[in-house]
Amino acid sequence: MSVYQALYRKWRPMRFSDISGQNQVSDTLKTAVANGRTSHAYLFCGTRGTGKTSTAKIFSRAVNCENPIDGEPCNECPTCKGILDGSILDVYEMDAASNRGVENIREIRDEVIYTPVGCKYKVYIIDEVHMLTAEAFNALLKTLEEPPSHTIFILATTEPHKIPATILSRCQRFDFKRISVDDIAHRISEITSAEGIDITPDAVETIAELGDGSMRDAISILDRCSAFGSEKLTSDRISDIMGVVGTSKLFEICDAVAENNAKLAVKLTDDVLREGKEAQNLIENLIDHYRILLVCKATDKPAELIEKTEITAEKFVTQAEKYGVERILYSIKTLGEYLSQAKWLTKPKLAVTQAVVRLSNPAYSSETEALLARIEKLEAKVMDLSLGNVSAERISDKKDADNTEKIKTSEVTASSDTPPPWDISDGKTKVIASKEEASVEVESTPAKEAVLSETDAKDSNSWELWKEALGEIKKESKLLYAFLYNGNAIKNGNVIEIEVEGKLAYERISTEDGIKYLSKMFSRVEEEPLIARVYIKNERQKTKEIEEKVGFSIQDIANKKDEFGGKIDII
Repeated sequence: MSVYQALYRKWRPMRFSDISGQNQVSDTLKTAVANGRTSHAYLFCGTRGTGKTSTAKIFSRAVNCENPIDGEPCNECPTCKGILDGSILDVYEMDAASNRGVENIREIRDEVIYTPVGCKYKVYIIDEVHMLTAEAFNALLKTLEEPPSHTIFILATTEPHKIPATILSRCQRFDFKRISVDDIAHRISEITSAEGIDITPDAVETIAELGDGSMRDAISILDRCSAFGSEKLTSDRISDIMGVVGTSKLFEICDAVAENNAKLAVKLTDDVLREGKEAQNLIENLIDHYRILLVCKATDKPAELIEKTEITAEKFVTQAEKYGVERILYSIKTLGEYLSQAKWLTKPKLAVTQAVVRLSNPAYSSETEALLARIEKLEAKVMDLSLGNVSAERISDKKDADNTEKIKTSEVTASSDTPPPWDISDGKTKVIASKEEASVEVESTPAKEAVLSETDAKDSNSWELWKEALGEIKKESKLLYAFLYNGNAIKNGNVIEIEVEGKLAYERISTEDGIKYLSKMFSRVEEEPLIARVYIKNERQKTKEIEEKVGFSIQDIANKKDEFGGKIDII
């Protein structure tokens, strides 16, 4: 009866060309062997499962092969076969993790002086070399400095920073990269096809992602999952076997959060936890998911950075469009906080539920990141409204004594932990929003249209640099830009008179700080001292007449309304 051999051992690379994702290493070593320009010492660095030890074994056969082909070992000659089955002792492999003492290195030092028996070179492969003691490194140093011509040392490590500089300087260093998801998926497909394992393409992708840059880990996962029977391997089945959260579930949860649907987000996370997944693992998976969304927002070519297949990368790019950068940052910070809580809570499920509820509605938090996330969403909504891309609920009409249609507005009071309300109009539509909601009413009476056509006409004294000023404002505040986008600016001497749409927009912009900011901005654009004044559209002339009579600005009174002990309405 044949003994079962693990897939990662059965499918260990036999030639340089079999090594996935390390062309910069394999091509260099193959060329060195072909040209007879091998060094006496090499250092292979890289994370686990990237092919360091496999490359060292291939190299040991290549330099000793009787019939090499372009630097590749033939694996058929007696020397290659002897090295493969261990009958030739000229290739020595040592694990420094369990043989880390100075006496182990002294044995090697005493043996290297003897010529090889059945090969051209004696090859010493020392794995996890960073585990050697300081005395062992000192014993190895002299041998590396002046080795016999028939000896080659190959040192492999996952932590090169722990190796003394004196050792590093005597070796040719090769860095092994994390293997890409595409390369791992390609290799997994080859193995499943040869082994007759029934697997779906998305399951191959899932295994490649779970491998996390390690080919050996990915093949071991395939070996474990295929042992569960002849049932077809799917992405969900692999996630269940490995006890991880499936990518599709993470997308669903993050979609619910983006839509502010706390009820659905809580249900989805609860479903995941009921399947036996750990609360901490779920939070960690969500953090990594949001990290990828952040990468998608920060670069034009995220597929090159996020280590996902092209199909999955496209899904991330699509979902990232539903989020703003500030909200993603807020989500990562919030999840990190609840991850810490989940580690000591007796019921870590509580941490998950709290996290997704807060993520679904940043209004539950008064932290800076939450406020920025909400402001960012409002800015996006304002821009969409100004472009006519958002359909909002109508509010009921209210008619005055002349039966003329009026816009019903309700005053919005902003609490200390919510963004201020805003009011903007495109000339035909009046919009009022608070928190996450917006209400719109369109007036269509002939009388009103006549008034709008009058106000749309450009004033003969229109400020020529108004568009340039708007461009500068947009760079610093998209929200303020949205308020002023449909306004008019008139230059009257050294005063820039701005007409804005609606009372609420006026109140938000005509604060003392707002006037100072606009005056400074306009002066910079005009390159001469200017003063900003803000008026409600269609009421500029009437307001100016009142100001001329009383001798001071109504705007100044409004800015000091708190001193009068009550609210002042600006007509």
